[in-house]
Amino acid sequence: MSFIQKKHDVEESGLTRVFSRGETREDYADAWAGTGNVILVGLPGAGKATLARGIAEALGKDVCEPETVDQALAALAKSDGIVVLADVLVREEAVRSILHGAGKVLYLLRDARSLAESVFRDGDDFDALWQGTADRLERMEPVFYSVLHFIIQPESPDEMLQSALEKISF
Repeated sequence: MSFIQKKHDVEESGLTRVFSRGETREDYADAWAGTGNVILVGLPGAGKATLARGIAEALGKDVCEPETVDQALAALAKSDGIVVLADVLVREEAVRSILHGAGKVLYLLRDARSLAESVFRDGDDFDALWQGTADRLERMEPVFYSVLHFIIQPESPDEMLQSALEKISF
């Protein structure tokens, strides 16, 4: 499966720009000027709730975990909060269409096996859970990529928090 959707011709095809630690992108500033929201997206088991608690403690922000589209829209319309969105909400067009401009979107990226291991409970069929998670990840990953600003890779909770705080500071 290829995630490349379109081919674009550019005037200076050999031109590159590398961003280093501590350097901000000017084009992000306008999008975040009116909101201080931090929005966490990812599949169940990625660590969104744990990371949200850590960010809330570090920055003194409130955490909101909406369960419906209307609740998600209301949370995203506010500013200066932490919004934890389930993948089923990110998939909804009404949410997705405003998500990128509603704050800094962090996608917690994990592989299907580790996601399945995180949500596995005694009595579950692990292989079926793993396959279901892999299928869900295949459907949702392009959606997450379409709304993200930053990716948080799987690390220890402390390392994830430090990575998130660094990205939020941009």
